[in-house]
Amino acid sequence: MTPSIVVAISLVIFLALVWWKGRGAILDMLDKRSDGIRHQLDEARRLREEAEAMYADIAKKQQEAAATAASMIEEAKAQAVRIERDSQAALQATIARRREQALEKIGQAESEAIREVRAKAIDVAIEATRRVLTAQMAGAQGQAAVDAAIEELPRRLN
Repeated sequence: MTPSIVVAISLVIFLALVWWKGRGAILDMLDKRSDGIRHQLDEARRLREEAEAMYADIAKKQQEAAATAASMIEEAKAQAVRIERDSQAALQATIARRREQALEKIGQAESEAIREVRAKAIDVAIEATRRVLTAQMAGAQGQAAVDAAIEELPRRLN
């Protein structure tokens, strides 16, 4: 026998002994490793399902947020239209009220001007009458008639 054959036979015997004595330990080690891999795969599958559920939840929330934002925008537009309409109505009311106030002031000023003109006309008429009567009526009798007429004149004009 050649040394190569002896080494080959010894190697086979050694491997057979190792297999026969260490088969349980090797299989246990391989089982543990396959259980670890299976456990990692299960954990990865569970994490993936959680991630998909979270993604679906986030997508749903995003859609809800978009719908809420759209409704808020529509509400804001409607409110802006209402505010504009109310502002226009308030502006028109203010303009009408100020116009009425201006017309009232004009009327009051006109009435005041008429009163002043009448008062001035009365004063002028009284003064003119006094001068005419004074010139026509000289003496004590004329003076008494003038004084009576002057006192009665304001009552008759009003």
